[in-house]
Amino acid sequence: MILKLLQGAFIGLAMILPGLSAGTVILILGFYRQFVDDLSTINLKPYLIMIPGAGGGILAGVFGIRFLLDHYSVAIMSFLMGMLLASVPMVINYGRSYSIRPWPLLLGAAGFAVTWFVICEPTRTFTVLPPGGNLHFLLGGTVSSATMLLPGVSGGSVLIILNLYDELIYALSSWQWLKLAFFSAGFVVGLFGLARLLSALYRRYQAEVSFLLAGMILGSTRALLPDQFTISFFIFFILGSALVLYFSFKHIRKMPA
Repeated sequence: MILKLLQGAFIGLAMILPGLSAGTVILILGFYRQFVDDLSTINLKPYLIMIPGAGGGILAGVFGIRFLLDHYSVAIMSFLMGMLLASVPMVINYGRSYSIRPWPLLLGAAGFAVTWFVICEPTRTFTVLPPGGNLHFLLGGTVSSATMLLPGVSGGSVLIILNLYDELIYALSSWQWLKLAFFSAGFVVGLFGLARLLSALYRRYQAEVSFLLAGMILGSTRALLPDQFTISFFIFFILGSALVLYFSFKHIRKMPA
């Protein structure tokens, strides 16, 4: 029981930290395939004891990040940026070696351009949904939960891509129940409604989806760029990168030959 609670806490923390994939953590813990199979049949009984642990991990991550954002914003932004960039090779190289083909590269470039110049554009002159609105939270919950089980893809990274990460951290730490309800509803829809479809598309078009996601992750770093690059920025950037690379190495060792 204690072990399952700790496993849940580890998974919950990975949901919050960009660059760390919940799917990667579940694989490291040794029950990824069983979890995906159980999820497809909505067999949640073996994981009920993990839910309180995951909730605790999420809350610990949220309040920790909120405190750091309030008091050490440059440090936490550089740390998160390091985590994001270090996750890109994992997203691209998972499971196979790709030959250089134009279509995945074009999708990667398109994903970068849309995220850099539209979604993370500082003045927000254009947006599909009101930033921080209820529909924005619904979309964020749906997309982040549907993608978090893909190999190497972080739900936190997806929230940064959608320009919702800071908003969600604030909503959780301030107990904004209405927005959290919309996010939770989207999370359930994405996890049980879209995850299987997205996984099937990923298996069929692995290179294309991987490069698109990698391009969007690279584009999302615009939201984390500091006003000036200092020594402390590079120190925390390296620490964030090292954390993701460590778990990526453990992930690769867990992959079947």
